[in-house]
Amino acid sequence: GTFLAGVACGSADAGAGFSGAAPLAHLAVVKCKQAKQYLRDYYFIPDGVECYQENDVMMGLTWLNDLAYELRLPLVLCIGMGGSLGNHAGEEPLSVQCDELGRRRQRAVVVAAGNEANQRHHEQRSVIQGEAETIEVSVGERVNGFQMEVWTMVPEVYQVSVISPTGERFPKTVVRPGSRQEYTFLFEQTRLTVEYTIVGTRNSMQLICLRFEKPFAGIWSVEMQADLALSGNVFCWLPLSAFLSGEVFFLRSSPDTTITMPGMSRVAITAGAYQAVGGSIYPDSGRGFSSLGAVKPDLIAPGVNVSGPTLRDRYELRSGTSISAALTAGACAQMFQWGIVENNMLYLNTTELKSLLIRGAGRDEDRTYPSPVYGYGTLNVYDALLRLRGI
Repeated sequence: GTFLAGVACGSADAGAGFSGAAPLAHLAVVKCKQAKQYLRDYYFIPDGVECYQENDVMMGLTWLNDLAYELRLPLVLCIGMGGSLGNHAGEEPLSVQCDELGRRRQRAVVVAAGNEANQRHHEQRSVIQGEAETIEVSVGERVNGFQMEVWTMVPEVYQVSVISPTGERFPKTVVRPGSRQEYTFLFEQTRLTVEYTIVGTRNSMQLICLRFEKPFAGIWSVEMQADLALSGNVFCWLPLSAFLSGEVFFLRSSPDTTITMPGMSRVAITAGAYQAVGGSIYPDSGRGFSSLGAVKPDLIAPGVNVSGPTLRDRYELRSGTSISAALTAGACAQMFQWGIVENNMLYLNTTELKSLLIRGAGRDEDRTYPSPVYGYGTLNVYDALLRLRGI
């Protein structure tokens, strides 16, 4: 928190050669409380790992928005955290709230793309009707448990079967709305719970959630057979690395569609990370597009070996997309200063800011844009303002 606040709007320190992106901005901070213990137990969150509830984050955003109204100031919301579970279509409640806040005048929402591209926690398959696809998950030693989410489109119908490392099979069954099944593997003593729900506030998608409790180490196979397939797209995600007590990954993973939630918010400005020296992409930077094909990330900003303040008046170099989001949030604050405070463009909101930043983004002529890796290009506030002058 200290580091990101400093990168976004820390005061200039000439002696250390440091300045935040918007050093004269006001700073309002919400410190989130840790998630309730029963939720940590359900999702197998290891002790000592920071984890927050979505509804608490939403309450914090609401409080910040109310504070900005009270003070009559424009507001840039910087969200430097996220999760990997969800349909990655921007439909979960926090993403919807980001959309709603981002459309308001004098509000900007900036979200980090996450650092999941190289964690092997996403797999995508195309299933043909009447045929089956096998999704293989490698589970390491001493993993207490984990959840795997499988997302498909409504009204497709799938049969699911799970095969343990020793060959024992969870009976193939057709998943139906609201169904829930439990099964204990005889030799491994692994308890499997399969739940099925239809969710989605905009485009209905169906979730097949597989919860593995005390999974036996080895290769677990999940067979998906399509009884009714239209698109046939099957998306699978595992939790963040920090939320796992051991190594769990897909054998045939994909680095695409790995932006963490709420980074798939359709209105928010989602920032990936790149190396400012040399211009190479940060390998872990979350990638798009969304599961429905929407363009994400929107742009990339410096996020490798960025200097920022830590405790006791020290500075460190750190890397990650949350740092890119902080720099982008500072850029948005500068744009608000120019547009709103200085009366140049009073109607600015997230959508308008995004359009301005995309127009001014740096683009390599050897690449195709928009890109699931680079979005619409690299952050360049100076060129964004030049475009307004017709240059």
